[in-house]
Amino acid sequence: MDPVDVWKRELSLVRACGDWDRLQQYLDGTYESSAPTISTVPTVKNPFVEWLSQTSPLAKVSIRKYAGAVGTVSSKMYERGLIQKPLENMPLSELDRALSVIMSDMEFITRNTRNNHMYSNALKHYRYYVHAVCEHGENVEYLDSIKNNSAIPETQRTAIIQSRVGQGVFRKLLMEKYSGSCIITGLDHPKLLVASHIKPWAVSTNAERLSVDNGLLLSATYDRLFDCGLITFKKTGKYISHP
Repeated sequence: MDPVDVWKRELSLVRACGDWDRLQQYLDGTYESSAPTISTVPTVKNPFVEWLSQTSPLAKVSIRKYAGAVGTVSSKMYERGLIQKPLENMPLSELDRALSVIMSDMEFITRNTRNNHMYSNALKHYRYYVHAVCEHGENVEYLDSIKNNSAIPETQRTAIIQSRVGQGVFRKLLMEKYSGSCIITGLDHPKLLVASHIKPWAVSTNAERLSVDNGLLLSATYDRLFDCGLITFKKTGKYISHP
């Protein structure tokens, strides 16, 4: 069975019964079904769960909660009209835009804070899952759309394209801002440093794609951790880790 179809099918089951209050009761261990549940649907494997099991140190119960949380957020945001389709039906570029909207929603922020950022962590892991399993054709589409946009001056187009891969003016500005060193480790070997965007490139304006204020200079390892959502940064610049 195609893993994408399996994932869509499972999330459709979650969506059928998922709501914030019920999920909260489940997380608190207080949810009790009013009647014995008899499953008439064959057990299917969830590709997101399988991927997390193979690539993360998360416990099985955390993995199940993350998968359920993604389905619940997808359902709620779709019902409220904040996203145009369920998250599992989105390519990476569209997912990035949807996550930007979701993370700014006050109801989401309130419930996410109440649950110790469990929802945002789940979405970050799901985003990384999509990034890991998708083909990289979207990068080509991104770059072609910029390259063929005659409304943007040629020099700016070149700078934007280079910023996508951490090169050119964007990287040079970050190297100058952070004195050529990783902001966490102090590593100063240029070949091991990555010019990383804070706000994802796909959902940034052209100005933000080149702005030094939208970038961090990180070692390759910490760039990967940041991209995965396993670490983030406070306004003070101190980094914090996520489960």
